[in-house]
Amino acid sequence: MALFRKKAPLSRTEVLETPQYGWIWKPLVALVAIYLLICIVLGIWWSWTPSPVDPRQAVALQRGVPQSAGERQSQVAIKPGEALLATNIELLDTLLDKPGGYLRNDVMPPGLWLDNMPNWEAGVTQQVQDSVASLGSALEVGQAPLKAADEALAGDLDSWRWPESETLLRAARNNLGEAFSALENSGAGTPVQDAAASTPAPSTLGADALKAWLAQVQSQLETQTQALAASVGRSPGGGQAVESTPWFRIDNVFFKTRGTTWALLQLVQAARIDYAEAIEQAGQGEAFDQLIAELKASQAQVWSPVILNGSGFGFFANHSLMMANYTVRATQLIGQIRSAL
Repeated sequence: MALFRKKAPLSRTEVLETPQYGWIWKPLVALVAIYLLICIVLGIWWSWTPSPVDPRQAVALQRGVPQSAGERQSQVAIKPGEALLATNIELLDTLLDKPGGYLRNDVMPPGLWLDNMPNWEAGVTQQVQDSVASLGSALEVGQAPLKAADEALAGDLDSWRWPESETLLRAARNNLGEAFSALENSGAGTPVQDAAASTPAPSTLGADALKAWLAQVQSQLETQTQALAASVGRSPGGGQAVESTPWFRIDNVFFKTRGTTWALLQLVQAARIDYAEAIEQAGQGEAFDQLIAELKASQAQVWSPVILNGSGFGFFANHSLMMANYTVRATQLIGQIRSAL
């Protein structure tokens, strides 16, 4: 039968006239597979959340003190404003120097395919913007570089063309460094005489600046709480949400909140040092410590490879509601602190 008839071999002339290129697809497929594997590995690596930095370590780094001299460094008082300045500098350094660098403006894979880390970066940059703006009204020195840093952070942080976002972030970081140097050079730190070397130095920053900044933080957390509740189709009060978050954006909301609380954890710890006098006079030291504990708890390890929104006592966890519990509690504590200042 014709179906089983062997195909006659091609003649030499036919081979030369109709060359076969089937062999080239195998190396091309192999190269594509290797490229995709590399992108997946890099994507996982670049999506790891960096470790937070202690404000006192941030100040020591800005002063150029090696880590081996940490004990000697603790004997020098931190001047009001230094902790927040140094912490914001470290936050910007983290955004620029973490694995993969700054990803929000990436237009090439694997950064183009990632959404968790870019949303995490959005939460961090928002807190840096608010913190730097509040410092401009609180500090008496370094006003020019603080204003320049505020203007740089107000630029387009999603831009990949001139001026690219990294240029703006690096300019803000350098301006904050100038402000830190100006504050540091305005008077030498005073050695601590008693044994309680870890006690914050007396703060002279006014309570009004702290109150104004906390108002911005509270507003941001309330917005994030509403977004988290909408991820499960609920309002913060437990009722039905007017507009639910699409399922493919649930992780975006979660990681933006995660970045917000990650940055706030370090900034609130720094504010606890810089505004120590105002906080203690208002009797809110314990509330501030509780706020730090809530923010720290929000950074617990997420063991699931994806963000889950289970319901009730079901088999799957509900990461959005767990994060909302921390943001609600943090919002309440901030409201308590603001009313007492």
